[in-house]
Amino acid sequence: MNKPTNQNAKQALNMLKMEIANELGYNYNLTSDKIESDAPQNTLEGISKNVLAGEKVGGAMTKSLVSKGEEILLQKYKDK
Repeated sequence: MNKPTNQNAKQALNMLKMEIANELGYNYNLTSDKIESDAPQNTLEGISKNVLAGEKVGGAMTKSLVSKGEEILLQKYKDK
């Protein structure tokens, strides 16, 4: 069962990905939707560093989203 993609949510996640990539010193290629390191692209070194960069950015995004979710839940709990 596929749900339709919310374009606003997708755009927000891409912006978060771009911000975190920049903070970690990587580039976010909007065209290919990939994280790129400063290693030469289309080489074995470049590919492997891009994979590691993607893992780091993905992990940081997950931490950020979980943290924001915790904040929202705590605020809801305090408001009751």
